[in-house]
Amino acid sequence: MESNISKLLQLEHNCRNCESIKELYFQIVNETRNLVNYSQGVLLTTDLTGKYKVVAISDISVVDSTSPYVQWIEEIVIDFNNNEKSKDIFIVEAKNDLKEINYKSINEFAPSNILYVPLKSAKGNAEISYIFLLFKEEKWLENDVLMLKHLSSSLAYFLFAMRSCGIFQTLKKISFRNKYFKIAVVFLILLMFLPVRLSVLAPLEVDAKNPYVVTSPLNAVIEEVKVFPNDKISKEQLIVKFDDVDFNNNYLVAKRTLDVANAELFSASQSSFLDPKQKSQISQLENQVKLKEAELAYAKEQLDKTKIYAKEEGIAIINNPNDWKGKPVTTGERIFLIADSNKIELKIMLPVTDAIFLEENNIVKAFFDNDPTNSWKAKVKYISYKPELTEQNILSYRIIADFDDIKENGYIPSIGLRGTAKIYSKKVTLFFYLFRKPITSVRQWIGW
Repeated sequence: MESNISKLLQLEHNCRNCESIKELYFQIVNETRNLVNYSQGVLLTTDLTGKYKVVAISDISVVDSTSPYVQWIEEIVIDFNNNEKSKDIFIVEAKNDLKEINYKSINEFAPSNILYVPLKSAKGNAEISYIFLLFKEEKWLENDVLMLKHLSSSLAYFLFAMRSCGIFQTLKKISFRNKYFKIAVVFLILLMFLPVRLSVLAPLEVDAKNPYVVTSPLNAVIEEVKVFPNDKISKEQLIVKFDDVDFNNNYLVAKRTLDVANAELFSASQSSFLDPKQKSQISQLENQVKLKEAELAYAKEQLDKTKIYAKEEGIAIINNPNDWKGKPVTTGERIFLIADSNKIELKIMLPVTDAIFLEENNIVKAFFDNDPTNSWKAKVKYISYKPELTEQNILSYRIIADFDDIKENGYIPSIGLRGTAKIYSKKVTLFFYLFRKPITSVRQWIGW
């Protein structure tokens, strides 16, 4: 007797000091054998549907839920739970307490002497429900039943103390046959048909509308850009200067060549009075002079182009003017922009993965990073038909939107300001709004 008490206290001590629920399962199905002799011990608990599933088997480290033995155990537990005696510990009468199909296969899976031990505990809104099945060849003694009856309360307490308090346990408490649950499901289904306006978020930037583009008028090397970012530019202001050494030399050479041609023409004209043969050269020399005049005019034009003057007023949109010093450019290459700060629009880059059905005049709400409490209303002007890569290497559609009122919040957003745009599309069901992306992903994956 003293030995059993010592073993009981040791088992309770081991269970009390378990660090995980799996360790506690191991102690229950294996170490209980020190108090009560049995061949096989099986521990089961309920899943979300309320059905009992095997979680631990003595002498086995990993439970295979697909094995015939485990499936048979889960079937006979259904028979036991339908029995009125299942409220307390009882010795199973296999022939009477099992269905015929389960009774016939008992010798194939386990010894015929079975002890049913319920391990249940509840406190407040929390509860646990386990079943401990014990199998052995010999018949169960009354002392074994009394010992396990006392032990079951301790094991139930330890299982309750180690229970998981997460969402899984909360879901297990839900009765799927409860009328309130059914009402909630119906309400949720009806809610999925609620019409909502489809919308999507995308990064935006304030862009200049119809800016004047400063381009290179010739193939040359830039000596200096005379403006800085956000500088106010007036008309006829010098804004870009090219290296003009070669162009100035070409002009001087063309001028000297013209002077030589004019001198030759003058000399031939004077000589023609004395030498009639010189008259035949006058026409040729006149053409030569006209050619040299054209070359001089071209050299002068090229020299004049080495200085670019502003043709419009506005602010300079340029990153770093020093980056252009000494840089060779080709004819037509863009250098920077001159924009009117009162003429702005929104440039929105909508990722391809977030693309929704959009058309002209769709409503846009703009939220800028420097003023997140206010929003600006705008309307879609046009959408690019072909996506392009952004600075972040995200394939996106370019969307241009016009402000309804650029002074809506008392000031005009500055060019280059960034933020987030919320673009509204047509109305759809709440189900489509919530599950649009998952549906798209599934269809792309299964190809249906």
